[in-house]
Amino acid sequence: MTQRNEYALRKAQLVARCDLERLRLQFSLKQIRQTVTGPGTGAPAAWTAPVAATLLSFALPTLGVQRLSRYVRLLSLAVTAYRIASQWRAGQPAKPAP
Repeated sequence: MTQRNEYALRKAQLVARCDLERLRLQFSLKQIRQTVTGPGTGAPAAWTAPVAATLLSFALPTLGVQRLSRYVRLLSLAVTAYRIASQWRAGQPAKPAP
């Protein structure tokens, strides 16, 4: 084999290895996302959008944009932590009674 052919072969191997690692990473991220979010519940109920709009119309002038966005961010983190904890507990084996 010439040096140019060896270089081309090595390059093809590295590209294939990179593609494989990217697919593994995508698969792992998908599994993590499914574990954190839990099973899909489908589309939200029809009443959620009007209720959310009403709550925002009262809370936005009262709290202000920055404070409301901070509260929404904290609430989102709390819900995520709750989902992680509940999924983690669901995966744990039951402790035997003493």
